[in-house]
Amino acid sequence: MDPMTRRRFLECAGLLGVGGGLGLRQIADAAQEKGLNVLFMMTDEQHYRSLSLTGNSYIETPNMDRIGKEGVLFTQYTCVTPYCSPSRASLITGVYPHTHGILYNVSPNRNTQKALSPGAFPNTECILHEEGYSLGHRGKWHLGDKGTFPCYQSYAYAARTNAEYSKYLAEHCPAPKESPYDPGRYLGRPVEKIPAIREGWQAFHDLPKNGVAYIATIGRTVIPPEHLPETQITNEVLDLLDKHADEPFMITASWSPPHDLWVVPEPYYSMVDRNSIEIPGSRDLPPWDSQRPTKKLGDIMGDAGIREYMAVYHGMVKYIDDQVGRVLRKLDELGLAERTLVLFTTDHGDMVGAHGCIGKSISSFFDDLVRIPLVMRLPGAIEPGTVVDAPVSQIDVMPTILDYLGLQAPGEIHGRSMRPLVEGRSVDWREYAFCQRANQLRMIRTHSHKYAFGLRPRMLALYDLEKDPHENDNLGNDSRYASAVKKMHGLLLQVMERDKDPLLSEFPKDPLSLDP
Repeated sequence: MDPMTRRRFLECAGLLGVGGGLGLRQIADAAQEKGLNVLFMMTDEQHYRSLSLTGNSYIETPNMDRIGKEGVLFTQYTCVTPYCSPSRASLITGVYPHTHGILYNVSPNRNTQKALSPGAFPNTECILHEEGYSLGHRGKWHLGDKGTFPCYQSYAYAARTNAEYSKYLAEHCPAPKESPYDPGRYLGRPVEKIPAIREGWQAFHDLPKNGVAYIATIGRTVIPPEHLPETQITNEVLDLLDKHADEPFMITASWSPPHDLWVVPEPYYSMVDRNSIEIPGSRDLPPWDSQRPTKKLGDIMGDAGIREYMAVYHGMVKYIDDQVGRVLRKLDELGLAERTLVLFTTDHGDMVGAHGCIGKSISSFFDDLVRIPLVMRLPGAIEPGTVVDAPVSQIDVMPTILDYLGLQAPGEIHGRSMRPLVEGRSVDWREYAFCQRANQLRMIRTHSHKYAFGLRPRMLALYDLEKDPHENDNLGNDSRYASAVKKMHGLLLQVMERDKDPLLSEFPKDPLSLDP
């Protein structure tokens, strides 16, 4: 990072003048003697620029920002696939989905349970459990029954069972039998919708064979913040911190927002002025996206509906930032901050209105979907205000955690520890990010370009990220960029071959040799 750029970042973060290197080293040594902990916090479907630290102009996220300001911000961190379960599996195994085998979201209707066996692949949770760490996970798991892992107990999203939370909610926020805001409820309670959303909700539900009609429920919920599931998750995490304060631990808080349904209560609902919202990107999408649900929903809702969704989305981020703040304050109160590795991230992104889209259900690999936030803090070991611009991935999280804890990562993984990058050491790092969609589509992303290719659906896309950051202009079929397409395709094939991607055998050596 350029020295002046770094200085400006530190000034913005308010970190110039923090204790010198010797003081930081003494803090780190003292913490190491007591044993390091891991606090892992994550959301679902959060855009890279949803933090004020990364450019959000609609809300402030002081608690998410705090982790990056007191530690490191990764500016080029990408998911391995814009699906929940495959990304979450790669986070804990350090391998790509084509290796761990979870290619779609886990559900009883898909044959993915076999790949979720705790012994199928080495994973962070089981390794730390075997090393004597106390582990606790609250919130969204999305990899089957948590109880199949020896370090965890079976636990639903917001309580031990869904029925337990439903009973709690019935006691504190009874559901009315009728509501002027129906149809479209959240947890059985009314959702107040603006006219554009009410009209769009019905039109979207009327589409034939629409398997995701439920995502059109957007608005203000009557459930107050203190009774939302995510607040209960935070309460449970605070209890876990109290319980395990005197022993090495890894505790995970996994909240679903800002994933759909896009509903939020006051005061978060009204925090963003709808008139201030700009809808980024061209509305013209390539043919493989034009009929996808995310694009159709945006077209149906129109600008007023898209702005409403974007405002609610940012309100949800603000709500979760408050939950992050509660957890960080508990860490401070217990005197654990100096010896706890803290990470905050998400599983994948969301279009957040870009190109007129609502949600994530399209085929492309727009940065809105694959570039995501990652901040990490460990006092004494990570210098405040550090910025890493190298392309890093979810596969790198598992070996990084183990590295900071002084543990060896398994040999047969795709990921590598990011610690040398954080510490500014010279290291031969990959110059790309790789992403996939099941056994169908593949993407390679460098600092300057993004290339995506697939046969089902037929996809060929090339974007100049420096000149066209919103990815409006697909250069893939422009004959002037044929050499660039072939170069990026060759790099993609090299990566697929090295990482033993089974789809390699189906991809042509020359992508332009196929009929459009």
